[in-house]
Amino acid sequence: MYQKVLVPVDGSLPSMRAVDTARQLVEEGSAKEVTLLHVTLNPRDVILVEGFYTRLDFPAFQEELMEKVNEIAKEILDKALERMGPRIAAIARVENGPAADTICEIAEKEHFDLIVIGHRGLNRLQRFLIGSVSGKVTSHARCSVLVVK
Repeated sequence: MYQKVLVPVDGSLPSMRAVDTARQLVEEGSAKEVTLLHVTLNPRDVILVEGFYTRLDFPAFQEELMEKVNEIAKEILDKALERMGPRIAAIARVENGPAADTICEIAEKEHFDLIVIGHRGLNRLQRFLIGSVSGKVTSHARCSVLVVK
């Protein structure tokens, strides 16, 4: 039995399938606690502009962009919570940072037993530029990782 399950969600279909898998684990009694995690890159640090990553130094634009990022994160987590169903009290949270590193750090620091992650959430260009998050998590996490297709 898994005490704590971490489910990274980015809004993609594979990540929502990971949410469904976590829900099934709880329903069948194989897991107790589920945390849904959305990781964002902080737009103050870097942003993808026309296919290239660049720094932005416009404070007003950064603040507006950060509000939009948080709004999108909330929408993604709300959809994930809805998929968990009304009988399962999952925790939803947003963190900023490189996705794979952030997921692995949280899993280790907060003693998660299992990470349930979708096999891919990026388009080909993004995967080429920053790599596969699920691949990095599988390689670097210190707990078990279940990759959902």
